[in-house]
Amino acid sequence: MTFSAFSKEITKGRYLDPSDGFKEKESVFEIRHDAVTGVTSRILPYRFRVVKRPDINEYLEKSPVEKCPFCLPLFERITPRFTADVIAEGKFQRDGAFLFPNAFPHDRHNGVAIFSSRHYLGLDELTPGIMLPGFLVCRDYFARMAELQPELQFCSINWNYMPPAGGGLVHPHVQTVIGERPTRFMKTLYESALHYNDGRGGDLWQDLIASEKGEEERYIAATGATHWLVSFAPRGMAGEIAFFLAGKSSIFELTEADFLEILGGFSRIFAYFLESNLISFNMTLYATLRKESRFPVQGRLVPRFMILPLGTSDINYFEKLHGEIICPVVPEQVCRDIRPLFQDGRHSGR
Repeated sequence: MTFSAFSKEITKGRYLDPSDGFKEKESVFEIRHDAVTGVTSRILPYRFRVVKRPDINEYLEKSPVEKCPFCLPLFERITPRFTADVIAEGKFQRDGAFLFPNAFPHDRHNGVAIFSSRHYLGLDELTPGIMLPGFLVCRDYFARMAELQPELQFCSINWNYMPPAGGGLVHPHVQTVIGERPTRFMKTLYESALHYNDGRGGDLWQDLIASEKGEEERYIAATGATHWLVSFAPRGMAGEIAFFLAGKSSIFELTEADFLEILGGFSRIFAYFLESNLISFNMTLYATLRKESRFPVQGRLVPRFMILPLGTSDINYFEKLHGEIICPVVPEQVCRDIRPLFQDGRHSGR
C-alpha cells in the first residue's frame, strides 16, 4: 500500500509530432506530491541520462591551486578564525581536517570544513576514510557551540560539490549551519513529524521507512542503522536520494561507525553518479543538538548537472518561481540503478 502522505495524478497531453509526419502523439506524465516534505514533482515518462561527462579540467583551470584559499600557503593567511572564547587555536582541527568561520556567512553560526589539504578529489576518490575527519570536525564544532549556547537546537552539514551544484571552489568542503530555529525545509520535516504523531500516535519516519521497504520500489538498502531510499517526489531534475538513521535522535548520538556507514553509502551513490556521467551534487545532513525522538538524523543527496551544449542550468522557472520540480527521471528506475551498488562491497571501504 502506498504511504498515505504520497499522492499522484496521471496527466496526458497531445501534440502533432514533426518527427513522424505530424501524426498525433500522446504524452503522459505524473504529478507527484509528498505531504511530508511539501514537494511537488512532475515526473516525465522518458529515461534521461547526461550523454557526456563534463570535462573536469575546465573547472580546475578556473580554480588553480595557487589561488585557492583552502590550499597552502594561502590557507593560514586568509581563512578566518574563531574568537578565542570559541576555540583558542582559532580553528577546529581533526586528522588533517579544519573547520573555521565562513568568510561570507549566510547565518550567525556558519562554518566551513575542509577534509584535507588536497585541492581536488574526484567522486571516486571520496572514500569514507577521506571524508570522515571533515564530518567529525563538524560534530566537534557542534559540541562546542551547544556548550556555549544551550538555546541552539538545529544543525546541518551541507555540501555543494563542484560548480554545477553551486560550489565556488573545487577544493572539497562542507558548510555547517546552527540555529535556534530550523531552516524552511527542515521546519517542514519537523512539523510533519509532530502533526503525524499527534494525529496517529505513530512515528512518521518508522512508518515511512516500513512502507517504502515493503513496497520495494524506492527502498534501496539498509547499512547498519542507516536506511537509503529514493524520494517519491524528488527535488532534483536527476532525482534525489534520502537517508535516515533509525534511533539516532541527535547529532551527538552518531558514533564514528555511524558516520562511516553514512559515508560508505555516499561512496556507493557517487559510483552511481559516475556511471550516469554526473559530476556534481548537493547534500545536506539534518539533525538536532538536543535529543528529539520525533526527528531522527536524516539527509538528502541531489545530483546536479549542466545541460549541454550551452551549459544551461538544471534549475528552471518551474522550480524557482512555481515551487515545483521537473524531473525527467523516474525515481523507481533510479532505485533500481543504485540498489546493486549497495549489494556490492567495492564502494564501502575506508
